[in-house]
Amino acid sequence: MLCARQSQVETESAGLADGRYGGDYGGFSFHLFFRVLEQIRACSDIEMPRISLVISYDGTEFLGWQSQPHRKSVQDAVEAALRAIGEPSRVVGAGRTDAGVHALGQVAHFDAAKNWEPSRLVLALNAYLPSGVSVMRAMAVNGNFHARRDAISREYRYFIWNSPTCYPYIKPYALWLTGSHYNWRAGADAARLLVGEHDFGAFCRRADKPDNTVRRVEHAKLFRRGKLVVFRIVADSYLTNMVRIAVGNLISVASGRRDKAWLGSLLGGAPDRKNSSETVPACGLFLWKVTYP
Repeated sequence: MLCARQSQVETESAGLADGRYGGDYGGFSFHLFFRVLEQIRACSDIEMPRISLVISYDGTEFLGWQSQPHRKSVQDAVEAALRAIGEPSRVVGAGRTDAGVHALGQVAHFDAAKNWEPSRLVLALNAYLPSGVSVMRAMAVNGNFHARRDAISREYRYFIWNSPTCYPYIKPYALWLTGSHYNWRAGADAARLLVGEHDFGAFCRRADKPDNTVRRVEHAKLFRRGKLVVFRIVADSYLTNMVRIAVGNLISVASGRRDKAWLGSLLGGAPDRKNSSETVPACGLFLWKVTYP
């Protein structure tokens, strides 16, 4: 990259070479030296480009997104691929996903050491990423963009396969329920209670329960398409295991073990995680989409 001051220095240098320079020959070398220093200083002030990535991954073999000492994470895999293409940069993700949780559209950003054509960057990274991780899209963003802090909502989807039999290729990505007694209409009716601002203290893993357990859910819907049952939820932030515990509670309602009033009582600030049903397995959960202004 050339800075604006370079052209004048080049002109003066060319003039000196062919005898056309009309300045002070005695001081030219010092003059040129300081002009070059100014140019270098100006170039060093240029910010490195910030790049946003949309990443899809199969979380089965990973201990989640977040980098962990001596443990296999998606963030570590992405950063290793960046180092392999000469970009030793830290990656910031839009949100943490737990061990075994998948992502269709995780968003991350990093500060690049050089300018990349987006499609070439995607190809370069995917050449070094493990088979369970793929960069789907890359784009240059404003230097102030922050994948986590700028996100206004995150959408998760949980998949349930309700049938006596299950296709082998579905098993790693859905919770398989074999019973025929589930009333998914009752579950869908109960899911609507989750919308709005509530105390989700009973929807959080005990060890990670923060002081403030109030969260606002923009959208929550449970629906069935044949043998596939899908729970979709959109919120700006979540508690640890909040979505998986919510699905466990909805399954309890759909099975008839609990009712809608019970779920409503949990949203009134039930004091402890023990008031909720079990946490469903991570295999059916996907970080589906992250939305920005």
